[in-house]
Amino acid sequence: MKQSSQDKRPYGFGNTNRRFTRSPRKVAGDIARDRFAFDQAMKGNDCAKICKGGDFIVQERDFFGNEVDKPKTYQIKTGDSKITEAEEKRKRQLGRNKYKIVRY
Repeated sequence: MKQSSQDKRPYGFGNTNRRFTRSPRKVAGDIARDRFAFDQAMKGNDCAKICKGGDFIVQERDFFGNEVDKPKTYQIKTGDSKITEAEEKRKRQLGRNKYKIVRY
């Protein structure tokens, strides 16, 4: 008698390694980006994602919804991750007042 493939798997769950293919660092980065966007929303600021990485443009708003200052670009980093050459170049182009690096 031949056993079916489901009988060979314990509890019928199969290979769970295929389900969780993303590395923990990438998951932590996604959580940090979501956390940053949530924090800005709680402050009442407008937050828009500008690329796949951790770049956001944030327009600060006061209590009445009026714009405060000019929009700033934020780069989100987790732990002790390094800043790439492209990010360094962008920081030099925009200046210290318009480009911020936030670590979670």
